[in-house]
Amino acid sequence: MQKFYFLLLCLLPLLSCSQNKKAQTPAETNDRLVPQQNFTTLKFEAEGKPCVALINNRYIGFKDRSRFSLSLFIMINTIEKNKDGHPEEKEAEIFNALQTGIISELNKVIGPYCFVGTTTMPGYRDVLLYINPADREKATDLLLKLKEKNSRIDTISFEEDVEWEAVASFYEAISMKN
Repeated sequence: MQKFYFLLLCLLPLLSCSQNKKAQTPAETNDRLVPQQNFTTLKFEAEGKPCVALINNRYIGFKDRSRFSLSLFIMINTIEKNKDGHPEEKEAEIFNALQTGIISELNKVIGPYCFVGTTTMPGYRDVLLYINPADREKATDLLLKLKEKNSRIDTISFEEDVEWEAVASFYEAISMKN
């Protein structure tokens, strides 16, 4: 399990805050829109089972949240799991590849976005992003196509969340941890 988290931490910087290759004006580059990444591991319980979140702590105090006001949470089922519902090592590798593929495909069709992180819950993983509401239709079309090709992708949910309330508890926990 530790190998998985190490691997995930190594891969996440390559994935977050949209490494989008679309032409952008200098004022629109990702470096200026979204902060550099730095992930914090948070452990918590849900329904008496251990859970883990890897959260990009650079979004604490992020001033441009209103521009990325639409949460996009992608739930991916864990098939080969341990007694706590967490992925076995092989399953973690499959998840990492799937997550990398999803992010890579999103990079091709939407503008800048914020990759907040992931949560590992009993039986599933959530990939947590915030996007510009104008990109919802393009993201939906792409993700539905990916879901048709991969049965592990369970749900794709969008919610208007200007204040990022859905992830606020993670940021509060990071602040308390530091």
